[in-house]
Amino acid sequence: MPARSTPRIYDGTTGGSQKEGRRTHIIQILRDTKEPISVAEVATMVGIHPNTARFHLESLADAGMANRETAEITGPGRRRVLYSGTLPNQTHERAQGYRLLAQILTSTIVAKFPEVDEEMYEAGLEWGSYLTSRPAPFEVLDEAEIAQRVLNKLDALWFAPEWAPYPGPHLIFHNCPFMESARSAPGLVCRLHAGMINGALAELRSTQRVARLNPVVAPHLCRAWLEPSEVLGDQPVQIELPLTAGENEG
Repeated sequence: MPARSTPRIYDGTTGGSQKEGRRTHIIQILRDTKEPISVAEVATMVGIHPNTARFHLESLADAGMANRETAEITGPGRRRVLYSGTLPNQTHERAQGYRLLAQILTSTIVAKFPEVDEEMYEAGLEWGSYLTSRPAPFEVLDEAEIAQRVLNKLDALWFAPEWAPYPGPHLIFHNCPFMESARSAPGLVCRLHAGMINGALAELRSTQRVARLNPVVAPHLCRAWLEPSEVLGDQPVQIELPLTAGENEG
C-alpha cells in the first residue's frame, strides 16, 4: 500500500502543470492531422511560442506519443523537423516494453486471482489518493478547478484526457497506455483506472465520482461517466461493454 511517508517518490507526473492541457491539445492535433507538421505549425494552431511547442513535441516524441522525421531540403537553410501522431498504433519500442510488462502482469493476475476486480479498484483508490496533492485544510476548490487538476494528472500519465459536460459530465480518454491489457481484462484494468480517478477526486474533496466506464467505444477512446458521490453511495463502478458503431459519437 502506498505510504505518505515517502512523498518525494517520482511517479512521472510531478512536474509543473502550467501547460493546462496543451499537451493533450497537441496530441489531438497530431492524431487528426494527416501529414507531418512542423513546430511552427503546431505553435500557431495551439497559440503558443514555438519554443514551448518544440518542448512539448520533443517530450511526446521521447515518450512514444509522436514520431519525428526530418523533411527533405528544398532550398537553403536547415532541414525542418516534422512531427506526426502515433495514436492509435503506438509503435515506440519503449512504450511497447511497458505494454508487454502490463500484459504479462494482467494475464498472470487474471489467471491466478479471477475474482480480483474489487481489490484492483481498492488499489486504484489508494494510489489515486497517494498521487494527488491534498488541498490545505481550509482550501476550498470548486469543481472546475478539481476537474482541471485531475485532467492535468491524467494528461501527465498519457491518457490524453478531455472534459465533456454533455450529454452528462464525463471524461474522455483519447489514449489508454494499457489498451491491450484493458481489452483482455477490462474488469481488472478499467476498475484500477476508475479507482485511481475516484481516489484523486476524493483527495481533492470533489462531490463527483466515476460511476461507470465505457472502455474502447472507438478504436482508441474511452469514456468515464460521473455521478454525485452521495447518489453513487457504495455502488461499484460499472464497466460497460463497448458501444456499437452507431453510438461511438456524442
